[in-house]
Amino acid sequence: MNEFEEIYNKYQPEVMRFLMHLTNFDAAAAEELTQETFYQAFLSFGKFRGECSLRTWLFQIARNIYAKYIRKEIRQRDIREKQSDLSVPPPTDDIEQKEMLSKLRELIDELEEPARSIMQYRLYSDTSYAEIAAILKMRANTAAVIYNRTVAKFRKIMKERYGYEI
Repeated sequence: MNEFEEIYNKYQPEVMRFLMHLTNFDAAAAEELTQETFYQAFLSFGKFRGECSLRTWLFQIARNIYAKYIRKEIRQRDIREKQSDLSVPPPTDDIEQKEMLSKLRELIDELEEPARSIMQYRLYSDTSYAEIAAILKMRANTAAVIYNRTVAKFRKIMKERYGYEI
């Protein structure tokens, strides 16, 4: 087994889990984005300077791939909306839990940087504060404080606006 295969086998489940959260548990999209992440990592592997951990580097690539995917999805959605005004009803199983997760995801997406990135890395991939700090070029304590303040803010918003206890 070559070095990159070992990297793929070690980190693929974590990258997939991270992308599953970012894609709102769209398994097909997450799988496609995971493959694209490792393809881009393979192409750029010679440029990896080791300034951060390999895991951190892969998550940064995954996040960039996801951002590109979202831009493409927005363009395609705009085209589809122009072509048709038909709407698809939401799924009916576990609606309340999915709605709560959707509201949380919306709150995260509305955050300014660096809070948005910190929340995504912490919640979607269980990234340590030290790794987040390395990615965002800040102190680990700063990342932890921003995360905890944001969680407290989310708890208050979710209870006041939607009646959810988190």
